Amino acid sequence: MEANVFIKIDYKKDRPNPSQLFEAMSLYIAAYEQFGQILAKSIDVKQEFRFNLEDIQISSIKAKLIQSPGIIHDFFINRVASAGSKLFEQLLETDETETEEQVDKLAANIEETLINDGLGNEIDSHIDRKALSHMLGTVSKANNLILKDETVEFGTPSYSQNINTKWRFAGDLSTMFLGLKETIVAKDYLYVKIAINEGKQLWTFKSSKMNKTFTARILVKDWIKNYQSGLIPPIGPKDTLLAEFSYDLYKPYDKRKTSEVRNVKIIRIEDIVRGGSDEQFEIPA
Repeated sequence: MEANVFIKIDYKKDRPNPSQLFEAMSLYIAAYEQFGQILAKSIDVKQEFRFNLEDIQISSIKAKLIQSPGIIHDFFINRVASAGSKLFEQLLETDETETEEQVDKLAANIEETLINDGLGNEIDSHIDRKALSHMLGTVSKANNLILKDETVEFGTPSYSQNINTKWRFAGDLSTMFLGLKETIVAKDYLYVKIAINEGKQLWTFKSSKMNKTFTARILVKDWIKNYQSGLIPPIGPKDTLLAEFSYDLYKPYDKRKTSEVRNVKIIRIEDIVRGGSDEQFEIPA
């Protein structure tokens, strides 16, 4: 039997703004597809998660969704429905979710559900917290269109779960799960990958100590003026700059991802080491 899910809105008769019902249904469907895509990504399923509309019943606005042909097998569709039911069950316990800690707890419980359903045993499943936050924001927008005495139900042919339409997502999606930023001042020998002989464009360097390549703006105006006017001989591929620089180190909330170096500024140039040697990487105190 083909896997399918339904979303049902029991609405008030003669309610104002009836178009909001269809807008809410659209948002609930979008949120469910977002949720399926989050789960697919968490267990490394490469295919796109989406549904086709099979039927709609106007008496209570019940949308029946079936999986798109050839997309993802029924077992996974049923596991998504199971995890979605557990998620909405958790949201029955509160009327607001706002913090990263609260979203993280929801995500951890979903990961546990995947393991219990047999999807996370062989793959280290990880729910993208930022994507989950956006999905929750979509559900919240849909809930905001539902009136006091109206109900929303989500489910499959075998079980169903009411959605807490009083629940709202109050977090700031633009700032959540961006990770931590630390501004660092360092001194290192920098290889010049791309030098700018004219203008104020960014130079490209490689740090020998950090083993990272990055672009940077040189703030030492006299040095730039002398270099671009030819008073300082061109820097070759084996030459390095002993420089002091500042940068922002972004540490993503997902610890499996590597930190990023951004906004690098060269604030002092002490020396140019020509030709390179093992001794050059011993930075003076």
